[in-house]
Amino acid sequence: MNRLSEGIRNILDKWREAGKGKKIAIIVLIVGVISAIVLGTVSATATKYGVLFSKLDSSDSATIIQKLKDQKISYKVDSSTNTIMVPQQNVDELRLELAPSIKDGSTGFELFDNTSQFGMTDDQFKVNYQRALEGELERTIKGFSEIDGARVQLVMPDDSVFVKDSTPGKASVTLKLKAGASLNKDEVKAIVALVSGSVKNLPQQNVQVIDDKMTLLTQNLFNGDGSDDSTADAENRNKIQTTVEKEKEQKALEQLEAVYGKGKVKVKINVDLNFDAQETNSQTYYNNQANPNDTKNPVIVSSHTIKDVNPQGSTTTSGSPNDNNNSSNTITNNNTTNTNSTHDEATTNYDVSSETTKTVKAPGDVRRMTASVVIDGNINANTQASVTNLLGGAIGFNAARGDTIDVEGMTFDNTDQKNAQKALDEINKQLQQEKTMQLYKEIGIGAGAFVAFMIILVVLLRKRKKKAVAANENSQFDVVIDDTIEPKEEIKFAPIEFETNDESTHIEKEVKKYASDKPEQVADIVKSWLAKDER
Repeated sequence: MNRLSEGIRNILDKWREAGKGKKIAIIVLIVGVISAIVLGTVSATATKYGVLFSKLDSSDSATIIQKLKDQKISYKVDSSTNTIMVPQQNVDELRLELAPSIKDGSTGFELFDNTSQFGMTDDQFKVNYQRALEGELERTIKGFSEIDGARVQLVMPDDSVFVKDSTPGKASVTLKLKAGASLNKDEVKAIVALVSGSVKNLPQQNVQVIDDKMTLLTQNLFNGDGSDDSTADAENRNKIQTTVEKEKEQKALEQLEAVYGKGKVKVKINVDLNFDAQETNSQTYYNNQANPNDTKNPVIVSSHTIKDVNPQGSTTTSGSPNDNNNSSNTITNNNTTNTNSTHDEATTNYDVSSETTKTVKAPGDVRRMTASVVIDGNINANTQASVTNLLGGAIGFNAARGDTIDVEGMTFDNTDQKNAQKALDEINKQLQQEKTMQLYKEIGIGAGAFVAFMIILVVLLRKRKKKAVAANENSQFDVVIDDTIEPKEEIKFAPIEFETNDESTHIEKEVKKYASDKPEQVADIVKSWLAKDER
């Protein structure tokens, strides 16, 4: 107990002797240590939460929260993102347990699991079936990567015993796309095909798809007969034409920049493409099937000759029907003085062979092409002709279809390029200055840290030196006045006079002088003696 009170007394004495700055530093240090201990304790004992489900539908969130309440499990809810968090150690178990309860806001065919089939009318069954089918389609569409939410509404087909009286179904699909996502025509067609294939007697033309920006995605998606109109789509035509023009411009630039340098040539090409599909049928006839080139010796299939003589002088005509247009007919009438008439007729059929050719021309061929070339500087006629020839071979020039190439020499305006280069140089200069300043800062920080280290080292060395000197003085003083040293034998001296100046008088004077000069150290020495005596 005495030691404890003595230690507290020593601490209080040192606190009173400390300076104001030292007291503030000690208080800040104590507060920091206590705060760290408190925060560490709270953090170690607090419950850590993990994400159970996020981005839930409002109905699914209510279902999950109710189940957690029933199981008396603590939870946290972030209403901005519909995120539910539970204690970290229960996340995996609860996720597996509650996953079947998530319906994404849609109820599918499990609707029939919770409904008794007995006593249900046909109308009720049709309504439940429609709701279940809509829910299943919504779940499937929500599974697509670009889609965040979906709603499907069906108008079921009205069946009849007569096919002509049946009414086809209709469907509307509302999509909520994710941020920055979009659907192309092929993806929209896939959704339409999914809905159309899931409902009996639902044509694709009766499925309408809109997004959350009120854009009708199925507009002009199909023609009236249900066929795809991608061939005649103006957007695809422009894309194909732009691609062809860019390819030809790139070839022309590669050809000319090798001669004039990069940035010294500008090329623009306009291509007129023919997107009309053409079909041509041609038929060629040959006189000889065995040898189509032999036109002098055709093959005779049949021959028929008729000769009539009429002695009465009257003219009669007889003949035979021709098999085809390849027949040769000869008719001769001879009238004589004795009134006799003669009729000769000959029919010959030849074998004529034929060849039919069907040519289908795909759309997208070049109908006409025009190119304009501008070269930096002035050029003469010979240069224009050379550039025209080079460019014509690079882009496939064809004068027969009306292609044209214009080559001109003009001085380019490089003001923007110079300004851009100047701005770039200024930016590089500024970046270099910032790097230099950063280097100077780092050097200054390093030099300051080194100087501070040296100052601290010097201060510590001085303090250590002072402590060593003080310890040495204390040890000398202890040697002089320490009463713990037991004399070997008692020595008796003769009585001395106080006025005389001897060794004892000198020691006494020195002790008094030391006590008056350094009272604090003498007090510490006395305290240490008392403490040793108590021990």
